[in-house]
Amino acid sequence: MLYSIVIASAIMIASVLQYYEFDWKISFVEQMLFTSEYIMANIVVLAVLIGCHYRHCFYQQFLEKLLEITASMVTCGATVDFQRIETIFNRLLLGVALLFGTEIALDFLYNDHSFWSFVKILSVYMLSNIINVLGLIQYTFLQYFIFLFYSDVNRLLTSYKVRASCDKQSSARRPMLYETTVVTPSDDGATLLYDYAYLIDLLRAIHFELNELLEQVNNCFGVLIVCTTTASFVVLSQQIFGIYQATTVPAWYTQDTFLLLYGVLWIVLHAAKVLMVLYPSHLVHKERDRTGPILYHFNPHEKDAALNNALVGALTTYLVILIQFDTGLKQGQSASNTSQKDGPGT
Repeated sequence: MLYSIVIASAIMIASVLQYYEFDWKISFVEQMLFTSEYIMANIVVLAVLIGCHYRHCFYQQFLEKLLEITASMVTCGATVDFQRIETIFNRLLLGVALLFGTEIALDFLYNDHSFWSFVKILSVYMLSNIINVLGLIQYTFLQYFIFLFYSDVNRLLTSYKVRASCDKQSSARRPMLYETTVVTPSDDGATLLYDYAYLIDLLRAIHFELNELLEQVNNCFGVLIVCTTTASFVVLSQQIFGIYQATTVPAWYTQDTFLLLYGVLWIVLHAAKVLMVLYPSHLVHKERDRTGPILYHFNPHEKDAALNNALVGALTTYLVILIQFDTGLKQGQSASNTSQKDGPGT
């Protein structure tokens, strides 16, 4: 908690110093844009730090839920590619590190090797955005996990559909009862037989758990998402306006080149932050919406037919028992009547 207070205080003090030392020289429109950026940057930092402090218990809940869903997916025959997720996560971190490293270098060159000015700019802009991006990476990481689980659910449903249709065609050529079984591989190469209805019910339960997890993730990161999109909109407006001003100056200097490159990289950063919010969410909702059309291809009466067959079988067995019992009673009564008739005659 102490380090969070120190970081938030440093960013706030640096923002105030930056405003009184630099922003009073610029026009009113630029003052409003920079002031809005400072305010939103501090709000985002507070949202991340306070959220991490008071909602750290959700990390353990999310981890346990992901492990539980992973175990259920393995039961259905899926293989969760953790190595792929780790590779994507490492590449994302590397790209973020390169982008911030380039911006820090341009910042240092633009401030003409002034150390205190560089530290102030680093606190106001870089530190706040690094904290923001680290918070968004957590959201993106969870969303991508959910997307992969939804993708595995749809892939398994598709494989069941294809296998079920093949079994139907083969059973139509063979004079034998139809068995709704699917073969799923295990780690040791053995095979397990599962009923399609049971597997579909299990995948439906997994789908429901993923939907609940998605709601929890969105509720946990909702404030951060709103603040990030608002701040990115303000910064994008400011940087695009700054590039317009830089390209309309009568004389071009070296610092103008650094300022132009800095503005372009800043636009890339904030556009990437918006994409980190929108693109994973788009993938998740697109993959989730695919489940309905896939289930539509299944025969909706297969499960009901299996239940009907079981009921008919039980009813038939019960009727056979009743018939046998009734036949036994009739035979007993007939034998009793015969013995009564033969009795007086003897």
